Amino acid sequence: PGWTPIGVEQANAMLRRAIAKVEEGRDFAEVLDELETSPEVRAGLSGAAADLAAHGQGLPLARSLDADSLETVAVNAVVGFGSPRQTVDAGLDAIQRGFSVIKMKVGVAAPDVDIERVAMMRTAVGANVELRLDANGAWDAPTARRVLESVAGFGIAFCEEPVAGIDAIADLGATSPVSVAIDESARTVEEVARALGTGSIDVVVIKPQSIGGPDLAMRAVRLTREFGATPIITTMIDSAIGVRHALHVAAASGVTLAHGLATSAMLAEDLADPPRVADGSIAIGVVPGLGGTPR
Repeated sequence: PGWTPIGVEQANAMLRRAIAKVEEGRDFAEVLDELETSPEVRAGLSGAAADLAAHGQGLPLARSLDADSLETVAVNAVVGFGSPRQTVDAGLDAIQRGFSVIKMKVGVAAPDVDIERVAMMRTAVGANVELRLDANGAWDAPTARRVLESVAGFGIAFCEEPVAGIDAIADLGATSPVSVAIDESARTVEEVARALGTGSIDVVVIKPQSIGGPDLAMRAVRLTREFGATPIITTMIDSAIGVRHALHVAAASGVTLAHGLATSAMLAEDLADPPRVADGSIAIGVVPGLGGTPR
């Protein structure tokens, strides 16, 4: 709720109607087009079709999407909200588990607390760990500018959604000492294109499940690279099936930077065995399709 345009019951009904149309022999592309207003439902259906096609080719989904896909995908750890000391402890624990990239959630505490958290984290983890920030659009422009100017000296790779909205992020990015990334403010390929067209957004976070499936995610990936920006693939804290969709898109993107896929541990239960994270990366393997099936 709050992150998707429709609820579970409505999505389930739309999916069943779409499947019935496919079974009746309707053109599959037309069925997908009719799901434009519900990208999550479209993602489920197009993702299943992509999995089926990859099985038919005898290839992992990533290789089916792009023949030059990566064999392993680097992933970042996510450090949630907490006191500066709790944040540092979580970061050090992530390093102990093999992560070398940490994304810090910011924007809920007071700006000075966030600045302190970032400073303490950099001191604790040293210079070789990449730090990213994600404010989820929580700051207004003056606050975002003050925080980013204050933490710029700590070597921040980029900040996701420091403010909300394509124009606001682009305006900030034009003068920010820290690169800015767009995430939930650009949920369609068209919105990604508009964000990239501003020329001041360096990173585009792409969620296959919220953009409409692996086919549209790959379109956004290629568009982002054409503009000279960096695509980063993340989950929506999906089930193991959704995580695998994102994993294969990340591998197909060819981007060797860390992606936001290590989220399965946040779930109390799951629909399948999630991809295994080892030393900050996930191996694609050779199993056809997604490489996992629902229980």
